[in-house]
Amino acid sequence: MQFRRATEADRKSIEALWAYCFEKPDEPFFQWYFSRVCQMDDVVVAEENQHIAADLHLRPYTLNLRGNSMPVDYMVGVATHPAARGRGIASKLLKNAFRISRSRGKSAVILMPSDASFYMPLGCSFYVQQWERSAAPEWLARIGEKPEKAMTVSSPDEWHILASVYEKFTERRNGFTQRDEKTWRTFIEGQLNEGYIAVTGDETGPIGYLCYGMDGRRLIANEMAYSSDRGRRGLYAFMAGHRGSIDRCIWYEPLDDCSFYYWPNGAEHTYIENRTFPFMMARITDPVGVIDGLPCEKQIHGEYSFQLVDPVLSENNGIYMVRAEDGEIHALQDDIFYKLRLHIEDTSGINLGNHIPEPSFCMNVNTLAELVFGTSDFNELLKRNQITWLTKDEAIKEKISRFMMGILPEKDNWIAEWY
Repeated sequence: MQFRRATEADRKSIEALWAYCFEKPDEPFFQWYFSRVCQMDDVVVAEENQHIAADLHLRPYTLNLRGNSMPVDYMVGVATHPAARGRGIASKLLKNAFRISRSRGKSAVILMPSDASFYMPLGCSFYVQQWERSAAPEWLARIGEKPEKAMTVSSPDEWHILASVYEKFTERRNGFTQRDEKTWRTFIEGQLNEGYIAVTGDETGPIGYLCYGMDGRRLIANEMAYSSDRGRRGLYAFMAGHRGSIDRCIWYEPLDDCSFYYWPNGAEHTYIENRTFPFMMARITDPVGVIDGLPCEKQIHGEYSFQLVDPVLSENNGIYMVRAEDGEIHALQDDIFYKLRLHIEDTSGINLGNHIPEPSFCMNVNTLAELVFGTSDFNELLKRNQITWLTKDEAIKEKISRFMMGILPEKDNWIAEWY
């Protein structure tokens, strides 16, 4: 079995596997994706006897992680040929894809799982969940507010209309994708291939947008953003305006949203059905790369070591030092300590000994993803027994807890990419 990046010669096989597992070749998304978006160099294949047994696509994105720009690969289209299933090929493909992604300079990959239990043993953890909300349009009318202005976007040239709302919507959130003009144009092209984009506004300009499609008697919105509660209510009213032509509206909002507290009494249960929707997982491929350079409060100073366990990528196993200094977090792995010691000894002639800082706690790579991405804070992970103390000194435990809570606090995560 060979694992490699695809070439143009593999296109026919890759398209055929996608067509078998996902959309058919005559569907608009298939045609647009393979003609406008998919690059063969971004596809990783498992090849057996000169035939592609499985593949996956690594879509390049840039996330906003704690205020920093972080390039990642979004893993989509994981597919195994029917004749090759049941042999663990997909797991092996994923492990190799993690390493290929790291070699491309990506410290993490993200993915939207069809079955999280398959990905968790491979080191993946959820970092975003959302509210999936559902209501009849008649009920939405009760909490909607007719917008002063409403329009539709029909061209990628109008990308700046959406960008202004998106910027406001994400300004206090974490883990979302950073979209430039090129990214917005691709996003709008893809949305218009299968659906519509509505925009609401007031005297200040655009205040909300809704990317949606029709599935029989259902309106399904895959992305909703607003710059104010007035913008949100305008989008509710827009969906409510479809009563008579649809029976149900389904949309998604950030898990930190608490607007239902202010709806008419009983609205959460009477008007709208809410359920948490596990959406996006993250997998760290390079622990140093994902931590080093993250911002923190300038008054926080100190350094501590921890032990990391990664059962899939053995090169990540080891001891790491995390240091906060002048508003920035720095990270080193133990082999870097060793190389740095040798360099200092060579240049200074001083023997520094073999000391590597003793780790104070231990966690696995799944837990590290939750911590770094802000899904959970240090104390919450301790409560869930996802972090194990290696020191017995209670005073040191207290100092480390304050330090880790300070440099990596929990965040309000949100992302809306579907491919």
